[in-house]
Amino acid sequence: MRSVTVLLVVLLIAFLLGLGQAQNGVAEASIYQYQFVVAVTYGRQLHGNGVILSKRWILSSASTFYTYPFTEYTVAVGAEDYQDQATWYEVEHGYKHPKYIGSDYNIAVVLIRGSIEYTSRVQPIHLPTSNPDGVEAATMLSFGRGSEEHQSHLREAKLVLTTDQSCIDQQADFQAKQYIWDGVGYCALPEPGTTNDLWHIATGAPIVADRVLYAVFAKHEASDHKGQEVATRIWHFKDWITTTTDVAWDY
Repeated sequence: MRSVTVLLVVLLIAFLLGLGQAQNGVAEASIYQYQFVVAVTYGRQLHGNGVILSKRWILSSASTFYTYPFTEYTVAVGAEDYQDQATWYEVEHGYKHPKYIGSDYNIAVVLIRGSIEYTSRVQPIHLPTSNPDGVEAATMLSFGRGSEEHQSHLREAKLVLTTDQSCIDQQADFQAKQYIWDGVGYCALPEPGTTNDLWHIATGAPIVADRVLYAVFAKHEASDHKGQEVATRIWHFKDWITTTTDVAWDY
C-alpha cells in the first residue's frame, strides 16, 4: 500500500510540474534542434543572445551590447549550457544599426575573431524568403532563467508574432506603436493560455519558425505592462545586414 501511495505522489508531482511548465510556456531546449543559437557574454556572464549568420558573423540586438565596447564581449556557441559545453569566440568588431536609439532599430551584427566550425551542434540560421505580418507558431530561444541549477541552460518559449491593431493598442510607448506600424517590429506575445518568464533576459534572442529567423527580441516592459514586448523584424533590415556583413541573403 505504501508503494502505491509513493507512486501516486510521484505521479502527482510530475503532473503539476508539467502543468506549470505548460502554463509558463517555457521549456529546456536542445542545441541539436537549435544549433544556431549563441550566448553573448561579458566576463563569461550572460548579457544577451544571438544567432549564427555565417562562420564569422553573429546577429543580435543592439541593446545586448549597450554597456561595454564590442571587443569586450565573447560569444559562446554549440551549447545547451554555455558555462560548461560551449566553444568561445572573442568579438573582433561590431555594428549597431545607425538609427538605433533605445529600443528603436534594435539590431546589431558582430564579427568574431577566428571562424566558427560547423558541427552537429553548430549551424547557421536560415533567413526568411518572405515578409509575413505575423507568425502564429514561433519559438524564441534564450539562455538564462530556468531552475536555480540551470541558469545557463538554453530555453525555448512558444509565442506569437503579430502586427494586429489590437496588439499595437496595448503598447503604452508611442515609439513602439510606430515601430510596428512601420513594419520594423512585431508584437511578441506568449501563446494564448501561457505566460513567459524569459522576457527580462531575452535581449537578442532569435525568434524562429521552421528553422527560419523572423525576428530578434528587442524590448521588454515592466511586469505591469504585460503584452507590450516587441521584437525586431528581420526582413526590414535585409539590405543593412547584407551590406554590413558578407552574408548572402539568397536562400
